[in-house]
Amino acid sequence: MAHNFLQLKDRFPVAEGTMAFVFRTPPDFNFRAGQYVEVFLENAHRDFSIASSPQDKGILMVATRMTGSAFKKSLAEVPLNTKAIMEGPFGDFTLHENKDKKAVFIAGGIGITPARSIIKDAMERKLPHKIKLIYSNRNREGAAFLKDLEKWQRENPNFELYTRMTDREGYVDAEFIKKSAGELAGAIFYVVGPPEMAGAMSKALEELKISRDDIRFEEFSGYN
Repeated sequence: MAHNFLQLKDRFPVAEGTMAFVFRTPPDFNFRAGQYVEVFLENAHRDFSIASSPQDKGILMVATRMTGSAFKKSLAEVPLNTKAIMEGPFGDFTLHENKDKKAVFIAGGIGITPARSIIKDAMERKLPHKIKLIYSNRNREGAAFLKDLEKWQRENPNFELYTRMTDREGYVDAEFIKKSAGELAGAIFYVVGPPEMAGAMSKALEELKISRDDIRFEEFSGYN
């Protein structure tokens, strides 16, 4: 696969302990909302789900918890306009085509990034899909892109946001999913988050008798 060259355009906090990084992309770079890329910088590399929309022409945004890894430290400290190498896009964690089936996203923490990309793209393209997002975080301060999501809910009747702050409300469970998602029959569920959360959601959806054929999981690696 051919390499694409990126240029670091901007970086800024999007939640407590979480940073977004915006890169300029080549004019011919395209991706589908929900995909991820591999970024190479200073002899190190890692995968990032794309948080921006394909409609954001000329830029690509990723976001990550600043855990102290050497790669993330470099990304936070290199001068703006530093060049990086990218491979991708990869992955098929993308919105289904059947507009009659609503999408229910269950995202934990920084796992929100591919969901944000898909939701933003759907709104910008005025897709008719009904989309519900169950978004779990420890607290509001640590919830990346929460203000964006709240704004989009006010502006778009096809999008509904349900938050769960585990410090005071407990974890997402089958009861909360059923209450938030509404009618379960015919829905497609998208689960993205740390492995423990994804495992718990798999059990909750099994409890709700959701067919495995109607569940999409993203193997998310943005936690280290």
